[in-house]
Amino acid sequence: MRDCARIAVFLLLAFLPNFSTAASTTAATSESTITVSGGGIAAAETYRLAQMYGDWYATATDAYASLTMRTVPGAHQAQVRIEWDGMGLTQTIDAAKSDIHSNSKFSFSLHLTGTGAYNQDAQPRGPDVITIQITRMDNLTLEATFSGTVTAKEPLKIAGVIKLHREATAEKPTGTFGNCDPQIHDRLAGAEWRSPSECEVKFDAYARKGLAAAMQPVIDGLTAQGWKVISSVETQSLTSIPRHTEGKPFQLTEQGMHSGGAFFVSLGLDPNSPIYQQYNQVAMDEMKKVVAAAQAGKSVPMDAALGASRTLEENTKIRIGIGINYGSAGMTNFKTGHTVKPLPGGGFTVEVPYEQPPTGGGPDGAERVLHVFFGAWSPTPTSSSVGVGEGILVKGILDSSPANLLKVQNVSIRIWTGTAQAQEVLKLLDWNALQQLMAGK
Repeated sequence: MRDCARIAVFLLLAFLPNFSTAASTTAATSESTITVSGGGIAAAETYRLAQMYGDWYATATDAYASLTMRTVPGAHQAQVRIEWDGMGLTQTIDAAKSDIHSNSKFSFSLHLTGTGAYNQDAQPRGPDVITIQITRMDNLTLEATFSGTVTAKEPLKIAGVIKLHREATAEKPTGTFGNCDPQIHDRLAGAEWRSPSECEVKFDAYARKGLAAAMQPVIDGLTAQGWKVISSVETQSLTSIPRHTEGKPFQLTEQGMHSGGAFFVSLGLDPNSPIYQQYNQVAMDEMKKVVAAAQAGKSVPMDAALGASRTLEENTKIRIGIGINYGSAGMTNFKTGHTVKPLPGGGFTVEVPYEQPPTGGGPDGAERVLHVFFGAWSPTPTSSSVGVGEGILVKGILDSSPANLLKVQNVSIRIWTGTAQAQEVLKLLDWNALQQLMAGK
């Protein structure tokens, strides 16, 4: 996510003639300049970089800047894109660091707009090096000089001044979780998602660890019964999160956007196992009947074949997805008749036998899903008529006060499988681990 965002931002800001501001950027005044000579330019020309887009920050242990500075419209225009990472007062950017495919978080590019020699794109190539000397860098002020060479068709010699000031930072603090820094220090200025705060990273790891502990007995118990894990959520540190979420109860979102679920595991029976073969044979026999009828010019309803295929899926596959801090959960059941049952330790389940998949589709693709709601949920789901079926809604009861943003307030579990397998999952789930997670222990 972060590398893709960096490449997208680089391309958009470095080469487009105009750029737009984003919510992640607070306006800063700029007295920055760049002087360019060589490369066919008759005499050294100084450009006043009066516009700035991007962000920077400095803490006791870290510093980062990602800036795009440009001139106001005119005959000769310049745009400078510069990025560095680290606390040192001297920073260098060479061709290897500035490569768009690198993961170094260093980059430099110069885009001149005009005619002839005043219209070219340059960046560090070959032996080119840009040296940055930082004289002041805090969250409100950034002052530095930079000099060196970049190359378009020919080398260009550059020397510049960065002088930026703003009255406030763009990002608000997040919730807190123990001893951590709640301030957002954004390394993804201009991207759709932002960097998480240290507290969000810490809480995300805590929540995933707790969910993993609750799920481990399920995985152990099912694998002992002959099931195999097909896929599961990747273990990785949180690196990005949607913007404007700092004032809302934290949800596990990043891995959900890239791995099929915020926290998930998928299991299946070995196709060579007797149970799998039993259900598969029935499905194959029903499909053979359909093929034989078609070959004979007869019309045979597909209901039996589709039913056998559905039964095969429900009895040989299990998919489990878990989320936290949902404001609501909605389901569409293509046939009326969902079932709500209380759980012994609190919470309740909603079984939807013909649920529309998250990706959409009609009744032929309906799935049997058991939903588990634990924690701060309205105890009574509501339902309404939707076509020939019903819409079901369960509302979360969340507290958005700052002290509760980084807490597990509710848990939602979706179990795609047959009724017997879903009950086995409920039996194996470590409910005590979930209670400890919600208690912050």
